Amino acid sequence: MKIGRIASIVVILISVGSLYCIRLLRQDRDELRVEKIKITESLVSAKAQIVRTETKVQDAIATLPAVSNALVKVVAEFETTKKALAGTTEERDKLKANLADTQQKLPSINTELVAAKEALKKAEGTIASQAAQIATIAGFKKQIAALMAENRALGSKIEVVLAEIKRLEFENDELRKTPINCRGLVAGVENRWNFIILDIGQDQKVRKNSHFLVYRNKTFICKAQVLSVSENTAVAEVLPEFRRGDPRIGDIAIH
Repeated sequence: MKIGRIASIVVILISVGSLYCIRLLRQDRDELRVEKIKITESLVSAKAQIVRTETKVQDAIATLPAVSNALVKVVAEFETTKKALAGTTEERDKLKANLADTQQKLPSINTELVAAKEALKKAEGTIASQAAQIATIAGFKKQIAALMAENRALGSKIEVVLAEIKRLEFENDELRKTPINCRGLVAGVENRWNFIILDIGQDQKVRKNSHFLVYRNKTFICKAQVLSVSENTAVAEVLPEFRRGDPRIGDIAIH
């Protein structure tokens, strides 16, 4: 019977030991004061369980093989817990090492932060300057838009003026030209000098350098170019390359 009690007590103590190891793991993560309170509560609970266990010792003797198996299982779980605790301790050490490294880097980070703030301040000044420049550019754009509108208006006026100039030039050219089918008669001939005199002039709108074809009874005689023009007469030179005969007084000259 004493052996059964001892076995039960051992089982209980091993269970309590496992719980205590778990408490130690939590003690590393939480505040020491809170963990102490929890461990105290666990001890009280364990004592109460021991008291209840003493009343069940007789029944425990009958179930000793099962208790032995449970003991083996608890031992295995205890080993697993120890391994987990070792892993957690290693992780904690890594966290501490990372924290120490971060603390060493903190002065450098603070220096970089100060530099970043100064750069930000300069950037804000630059942005303000650029904003002023953008406002100035916007003003320039409005002026340019107004000038472009004015240029378009001037361009339209220029187009109208150019069209009018072209029309006037055309009319002027027309006025400088001898009218088509302008007719006259040969009033004088100077074959030695290849000149003929026509009985039409400025009043009939004959213009200098105009060409006249000379006919006699529908027969082409020659072609002459006007050299000078007076009010009612014109002097023309007979062009040798177009001469087919000698012009005579009374021949018809047609432009």
